[in-house]
Amino acid sequence: MNDFLFALNTVLPLLLLMSLGWFCRRIGLLTEALVKGVNQLVFRLFLPVNLCVSVMNTPYDTAISVNAFLLAALGLAADFGILFLLIPRLEKDRKKIGVMIQAMARGNYAFFGIPLVAMLFPGRDTSLASLMVIVTIPVYNILSVVALCVYGEGELRIGKVLLNILKNPLIIGTAFGYLFWMLRFQPPAFIRTTMMDLSKVATPLALFTLGGAIQFASAKGHRKQLLIAVPWKLIVSPLVFVTIGVALGLRDVALACTYIAFGAPTAVSSYPMAQQMGGDGELAAELVAATSAFCILTTFLFVFVMKSMGLI
Repeated sequence: MNDFLFALNTVLPLLLLMSLGWFCRRIGLLTEALVKGVNQLVFRLFLPVNLCVSVMNTPYDTAISVNAFLLAALGLAADFGILFLLIPRLEKDRKKIGVMIQAMARGNYAFFGIPLVAMLFPGRDTSLASLMVIVTIPVYNILSVVALCVYGEGELRIGKVLLNILKNPLIIGTAFGYLFWMLRFQPPAFIRTTMMDLSKVATPLALFTLGGAIQFASAKGHRKQLLIAVPWKLIVSPLVFVTIGVALGLRDVALACTYIAFGAPTAVSSYPMAQQMGGDGELAAELVAATSAFCILTTFLFVFVMKSMGLI
């Protein structure tokens, strides 16, 4: 019963914050323009500061799990490679193939994962979750661009991909945090206090905005694609790689980060990227909505099972 309540108390705040964002959108308190604006603010200010503070305040005796980093990098690459071979055999519409590969390989790690780790381990050092951005964000972006270029109308330019990764605010925030940590530098008290205040806003606002961004379009025409993509993203992929993580000895924060790297819902940004690169934008939006909705149930089940087995 304690494990059940632990899982419930972890997932319910996520559900309530996302539901509140969705409800405010439905009754008109949030408009599409406002959601996009706040989303940009979270992405470009609050989350980068949150990551910077988290990494900067990492205790110097923190044990960094090399296995977790390697599993995330190599596992995501393997996940993508399998999808690149599998999806063209199941789907013949090229505009849908790239969108499906992206949706099934790219997770909403920063917006969904970092808040989840903080809720799973209150008061504990969860800086590993922030450091994992160094691995997950570049891999997600590279995989997505390659898939949409090969199966869309975009042109694959390695230099542009690398430049976009280096300009990513989440990467920049993490890099500054790591630089401050390496130099053992602490900003002046008034700057540090401001950064801490901004950091506290990131988690609830990211989840609230994610809920506001969810829209359920008519999914009848894409039933086949949804039935393939959603179970893979939320069940098959995380189950495989969490099992591998357990075999490698990952536990607690490291194992939770592994689950999130593979089991987080599809990134909201995959929708505009699909549109801009000639993919099926309507399918991309439905995949974001479906994985964001069903991830509450799958996250509850994974957290409950891992907690019951003493893995987290």
